[in-house]
Amino acid sequence: MEENPIAEPLIVSVKKQVVVYGKHDYIVKNIQDLIEKSDYNAVGFIVLAEALDYLRMSPFDAVLLGGGVDPHDKIQIQQLVESDFKHAKVIEHFGGPATVISELKSSLGEK
Repeated sequence: MEENPIAEPLIVSVKKQVVVYGKHDYIVKNIQDLIEKSDYNAVGFIVLAEALDYLRMSPFDAVLLGGGVDPHDKIQIQQLVESDFKHAKVIEHFGGPATVISELKSSLGEK
């Protein structure tokens, strides 16, 4: 009779999903790339309707809002997240890319 090896537990690492919403495509892309290099999944938008559709249809853990975003856009995104996705965080980022990852980690309760 052949012995069955002891099965090792399967550990699956699930990356957190971050939605980046900003005013300028090149800035959104740069921030998106920076976030992905820090072991998160990221998707970026500069069009409010597209961002809202994505948020309604796809799982996410955080929304990073750039400092140059129209205040009315911020309000719509914040209201959607607060009413329908209470688990998710909305992070407003002002300034350069140097603090994006630390702000993201802090908001998500990570070290």
